[in-house]
Amino acid sequence: MNVGIIGGGFAGMTAAYELGKLGYKTVIFERMTELGGLASTFQVEPGVPLERGYHHWFTSDTHVVALMHELGLGDRVQWIPSKTGWFEQGKIWSMVSPTDLMKLGTIPLLDRIRLGAATGYLTYLQRDKKNLYKYESITAHDWWKKYTGDNVWDQVWGPMFRGKFGARADEVPMVWHWFKIVLRIGSRRGLNKEELGYPRGSFQVLIDALEKAIEQKGGIILKGATVKRVVVENNVAVGIELAEDENTRAALQRANIQPNERGYIPFDRVYSSAPSFATLKFVHELPSAYVAKMNEAKYMGAVLIILKLKQQMTPWYWLNIADRSMPFVATIEQTNFIPPEVYNNKRIIYVSNYLDASSPYFQMTRDELFNAYVPHLKKLNPNFSPDWVEEFWHFKEAAAQPVFPLHYSKKIPPLHTPIKNFYLGNTTQIYPEDRGTNYSVRLGQDIARLIDTDAKSGGWGDNA
Repeated sequence: MNVGIIGGGFAGMTAAYELGKLGYKTVIFERMTELGGLASTFQVEPGVPLERGYHHWFTSDTHVVALMHELGLGDRVQWIPSKTGWFEQGKIWSMVSPTDLMKLGTIPLLDRIRLGAATGYLTYLQRDKKNLYKYESITAHDWWKKYTGDNVWDQVWGPMFRGKFGARADEVPMVWHWFKIVLRIGSRRGLNKEELGYPRGSFQVLIDALEKAIEQKGGIILKGATVKRVVVENNVAVGIELAEDENTRAALQRANIQPNERGYIPFDRVYSSAPSFATLKFVHELPSAYVAKMNEAKYMGAVLIILKLKQQMTPWYWLNIADRSMPFVATIEQTNFIPPEVYNNKRIIYVSNYLDASSPYFQMTRDELFNAYVPHLKKLNPNFSPDWVEEFWHFKEAAAQPVFPLHYSKKIPPLHTPIKNFYLGNTTQIYPEDRGTNYSVRLGQDIARLIDTDAKSGGWGDNA
């Protein structure tokens, strides 16, 4: 049985890998020339890969760590202490331990006590997933104001949510923040030490291992191939038609694949891991009720400037920027996590911003964005000068962060679509967890099991 997979991120690659183990023949169609999705890499130094978007694992990320071991990469898994800071009112505050909340001088002592108590309650007394329905029924804005008062939201979480979700900040369900807090605190070894995971050699080692394993099982990967449409006949997905651009033709030629006489590549099953809005561009036969579910979650875009510096910017790995006069939401200083020696003794820092794709900052060129950021980077380190910058890169992604509505568990589009033999599985169906490589791996595994079950039974799911 042949399965066509749209998207070469971790969900698509994992699905192909798992299906290959079960004897299915798979073909991955990836629009970009690199695999890995948001974790794809570039050369930050000759022979030294770095993710286009910052990535790490939490200690609870068991699916991707197990996959690393299965692929013979267990010795590449490393757990590293990390430091988190908070920038507000011109000062950096430590956020490494729960007791640091008591020292956050941007709010009065009573509010700090409320913040610490509420965070402890969420972390240690509300970990069970049965609490999902409670927290998806109220916005984070309303929950924090109800239980901790106005100051905690207005001075602490509100600025962070506005930085990440823009105009939608007050609409974000508490379930998103609840799960973030549980994961983050859950990655602590004791109260005062957080450890995060990172593969020795970057995420590229996992991407390469998956690619090799897929091909060893007879799978084919087409990089630079753009999908024009999923071919649907009598409400059954029967194949994939590709665009006719030069890159796609070259990808087909490299793979020695020829479309049939009707112009498409036939498949028994088709799986799209692409974002919902992208999927709707090449699948037009989905009924309006299912499309409405696909559109329930909205996407925030992300813009990243990555700086290669001559010296350290701050001592923090992750620095939250709560000052909303600054045009970015966080800095992630990679070389405060992974030693600078890995990057030929250069200092690497991501400057991260989440925003709507229509935002002026999303539309800026690399140089425009860098020049807009420079005065604000000096607030983090008054000694910073553009002369520190040896090189910098600019990446952006329109579908970086799904934003879910209230009661989303009742609105998630099923992995089975109403079109027989066509599956949808992307970051909007990872819930209540936040998107990341671990949950993309889990999603790919779920899709593979679903395809195998359907193929063996000849059935099709309930498409409510």
